[in-house]
Amino acid sequence: MNDKVIGVGVIGCGEIAQLMHLPYLDELPSLRIAALCDISAGVLEKLGAQYGVDALYADYRALLADPSVDAVVICTYDHGEIVQAALAAGKHVLVEKPLAFTPEEARPLVEQAEASGLVAMVGYMKLYDPGYEIGLSKIAAIGKPRAIRVHDFAGRFDRYGALYTQHRASDIPADVMATARAAAGARIDASLGASHAGYRDLYLMLLMLGSHDLAVLRGAFGRDGKVLYAQPVGGDQLLAVLDYPGGVPCTLEIGVAKYEWWDEYLEVHGDKDEVRVTFQNPYWRHASAIVSLKEEADGGESSRTLPGIPDTSFRREWKHFADCVLNGARPRTPLSGGLADLDLAVRIIRAMPPKPA
Repeated sequence: MNDKVIGVGVIGCGEIAQLMHLPYLDELPSLRIAALCDISAGVLEKLGAQYGVDALYADYRALLADPSVDAVVICTYDHGEIVQAALAAGKHVLVEKPLAFTPEEARPLVEQAEASGLVAMVGYMKLYDPGYEIGLSKIAAIGKPRAIRVHDFAGRFDRYGALYTQHRASDIPADVMATARAAAGARIDASLGASHAGYRDLYLMLLMLGSHDLAVLRGAFGRDGKVLYAQPVGGDQLLAVLDYPGGVPCTLEIGVAKYEWWDEYLEVHGDKDEVRVTFQNPYWRHASAIVSLKEEADGGESSRTLPGIPDTSFRREWKHFADCVLNGARPRTPLSGGLADLDLAVRIIRAMPPKPA
């Protein structure tokens, strides 16, 4: 076992960095916070004091030049350019989803990562959820499914803030994020094509919310799903039907609701058994997915629930990352998976009726 401690630079110190990444980087013995980078000087100052970090940078390129940084976690809005620069600087990478905004941007990153020999992972934390892992074993026991359903209407995003202390930026010029979003939007429009650029918001919803569901689906059934049908449902919901090898149909429902509960699950129906993996709010710590089984027993129906191990998927993700860097474990969420999900997201949008911008 390697006893080296990995120095991690955090690029982008907003909500997900503060709520989930920084606490575990500070807690886990194989990792340490080596440097912080953000465009908010106020947030940097507060987080530096909170975690005892002196290396504070406004420019990610300066952080990448810091020899104390062995790896980076990228939590900014736009990821692709920073992934490229981090790999070129010889840093291991954990990048929050999506890997990039378009497959065209992501494809050279996958090639660069594979050629570099560095550890490069997409932050698909749900694939490290212990309840999901239990669910995979139960799904495998079904054999060939009769039908698959992925449902994600999420829930309110304004409740969990009361659970945490967060330093919010008040010193960023108003046009900075608007400029970044406009630049990303132009690249998305080009990738979707003139006939479908009008679905940019739905595509962004797929990347920001639904990419976890695409990853969960890929983790269970592979990358071979074909898009048979896709339809927008208003401006913040979509329905798609996929086909997996052997004629296995999959219904995909992604949307944004304001439920007081979290509404996301993977459901698999076999000839004799059903498995449902119900995900918890991703901002709750120590709450893993719950697996529900319906199966035959003594000629009748038997239902049981398998609560997941009380752990946090983000914590398990970081432990796996450290194992890859220190001990040569194979990354479970490589950049190639992020590219596959971007390809599928584009195919889903292009299967909808044309909608020019």
